Amino acid sequence: RLNLIYATGRHFESVRDAMQQHALPAPGWFVCDVGTSIYRREQNAFVRFAPFEEMLAGQTRGADRKDVEQLLAGINGLTLQSAEQQQRFKISYVSSADDAERLAALANRRLAGSHLPFACLTSIDPFHNIGLLDILPVGASKAAALLWLATHADFNPDEIIFAGDSGNDFAALACGFRAIVVANAPAGLADRVERELTRRDLASRLFRATRPATSGVLEGCRHFGLVS
Repeated sequence: RLNLIYATGRHFESVRDAMQQHALPAPGWFVCDVGTSIYRREQNAFVRFAPFEEMLAGQTRGADRKDVEQLLAGINGLTLQSAEQQQRFKISYVSSADDAERLAALANRRLAGSHLPFACLTSIDPFHNIGLLDILPVGASKAAALLWLATHADFNPDEIIFAGDSGNDFAALACGFRAIVVANAPAGLADRVERELTRRDLASRLFRATRPATSGVLEGCRHFGLVS
């Protein structure tokens, strides 16, 4: 039995819109907001998975997004994204693509100095050539959410095949799941993943697809024997 999970940086409503627009199959679970929210399918509806939110609330020790916004206010080149991109445990900013890594490093220095239990992850939007900076609870990622979910749902980490194409997929691609990097991923992402998996003697778990997007996902699924 296959269990489909959509793990994405997008917010829940955006994923539902994409499902309808592209006639995508309904998954059993959503991991949204770069791994800071989980939704479970219950009959024909999706509901936020409260145990995961309770875990993150404990992890952040009472700090909230207002504390982060105040700390990072006034950093030139760092702009909050629209309200629909913001979540309880995800504070999202935008920058120029060229400045994204520098601003992420600056944000992380401020967060570490303030002892707020958050950290900044960055990725590049290749369609608009902008930097996307997400402030998340320390340790939060798509990988961490999937690993947590594997202890609360009917599967285990060795059964997961993860496909990705962006910088915020790195943790999940490199954590030890069987991993597919599709051909439209940014230059260097597959190399970074391969180096990390090779260091841990797990290089055989990586498949570099020759095709982009969903075609690359299908190519990888065939490689790992998930489909014929």
